[in-house]
Amino acid sequence: ILEERPRPRGEPVVLGWMWVSMLLNGVMLSAVIIAVYIGALVAYCDGKVFQADISALEDYRTKLMDARTVAFISLVWAENVRAYSSRSFNRPIWHGLLSNIQMQRAILTAQICLYLAVLLPFFSENILQLRGVEIGIKGWFLALIGPVGCLLLCEMCKLVTIYQAQQYQKELATRHAEEQLEAEEALARHVAAVKAGAQRHVPQ
Repeated sequence: ILEERPRPRGEPVVLGWMWVSMLLNGVMLSAVIIAVYIGALVAYCDGKVFQADISALEDYRTKLMDARTVAFISLVWAENVRAYSSRSFNRPIWHGLLSNIQMQRAILTAQICLYLAVLLPFFSENILQLRGVEIGIKGWFLALIGPVGCLLLCEMCKLVTIYQAQQYQKELATRHAEEQLEAEEALARHVAAVKAGAQRHVPQ
């Protein structure tokens, strides 16, 4: 038994309300990571958030590296969490959370790459200019705001898409009922026409 009604063949793969959901998810992720970065600037750049003020600080390049590291870690964590949340437009994140083994491998690979990027000596600081060790526990906890905030906001956005999906299913139900009624009326007309034709050919 289908949980949802079949969609018409002429409809696009991604409907309008699905685009709204994806746009909201992107906006929420961007807003959270920007907020984390501003918080990291405040924490590591002596309360400064503007480039001109930060450039006047002593050893400002290192301070900026620390803030960028926090934002980078937060972004990767948030994207991984959002990957779980965005598997469905209208189901909660815990629905079939570990059902896709390929997704678990992809998330694990992303996490391994993250920790190599921010913790591997020389490679992290000299090439990527990230300082996972130097940001300390404070930085890692600050980075947690990203995935937690993204999860909460994206799941809240599903309240909008759940309503939109329900309205779409009602619209489909109405459309299918109208099509079925039209088909029944056409069949009745056809049967009546056949009967009328048969009566005309009955010998008197």
